[in-house]
Amino acid sequence: MIRVSSFGKTENDLRDLYIKRIERMIPFSWKEIALKRCPESRGALLLPEEKKFLESESDFILLDVKGREMTSEDFSRFCFKADRHFVIGPAIGFHDLFRKRATASLSLSKLTFTHGLAQAMLAESVYRAACEMKNHPFVK
Repeated sequence: MIRVSSFGKTENDLRDLYIKRIERMIPFSWKEIALKRCPESRGALLLPEEKKFLESESDFILLDVKGREMTSEDFSRFCFKADRHFVIGPAIGFHDLFRKRATASLSLSKLTFTHGLAQAMLAESVYRAACEMKNHPFVK
């Protein structure tokens, strides 16, 4: 099972298209965690939604520019070695405590992307991995 949790509500047609495709192929869920208030910069405290997440989750992988980079093939193998729970943080980034609690961190690129684009890129990467695992041709 692959799960994704993303902090912040974002309209994202491309992400949603990939989610529908993925759900037809493998056990998968994508949960958006709405933020009541998102400050302009990272404060010293966890956001209430981050705190609640950490109270209920212990095994998750951060998507973070400082994380491990992989090729598409490596990512595909990584996805299906075990159940995976990927987390996309709020637009202000992850709190240090959140980073410390993560099992691992993964980078989509050394570049920084908007929240919506990062979501679409992760969804596309999971779809590509599912296609490879199922021997389904990926349309380029």
